[in-house]
Amino acid sequence: MATNGELTAVLPDSAVFRRAMGLFPTGVALVTRGRGADTQVITVNSLVSVSLDPIMVLISVRTAGRMRSLIADGGTFTVNVLGSDQEELSTLFARRDRPRGEDAAAILGDTVDGAGNVLVPGAVTCLECQVDAQHVAGDHVLFLGKVTTVFLGDSDDRPLLFHRGQYASLGA
Repeated sequence: MATNGELTAVLPDSAVFRRAMGLFPTGVALVTRGRGADTQVITVNSLVSVSLDPIMVLISVRTAGRMRSLIADGGTFTVNVLGSDQEELSTLFARRDRPRGEDAAAILGDTVDGAGNVLVPGAVTCLECQVDAQHVAGDHVLFLGKVTTVFLGDSDDRPLLFHRGQYASLGA
């Protein structure tokens, strides 16, 4: 084990990697696909701004999950960046037994974007995306989405953050 100052070199495994990435604070979003009985929702903290010309984002979705095939087949997804008061929604849709279909729609409501995907009420911002490319990366698929519409919330809203395995929010 080599050290450098206060850092210690460790061979990575999934637990070590998860711990290391937990030190990097991220925003939290719900990715939605469909509406009504077809509503599917997952919680993600893997959202990356990729390009300004064209405007693109990247999300990471489990390969084995149902959302992967829904996004790939449907060609669209919507990213709903959660506000600091939406921790409960994040937790609910992060579970493997999360609400789907009509149950998810009943929780989130029936407001949809132009692509027909649910918009999460109270989100800080929402990004309607058209799939531009996808790439298998280990146990996940990276979806590159071209942003077709941006929905802006109140500029004073604070985003929900995730850091060291816990929810957090920005200070004043």
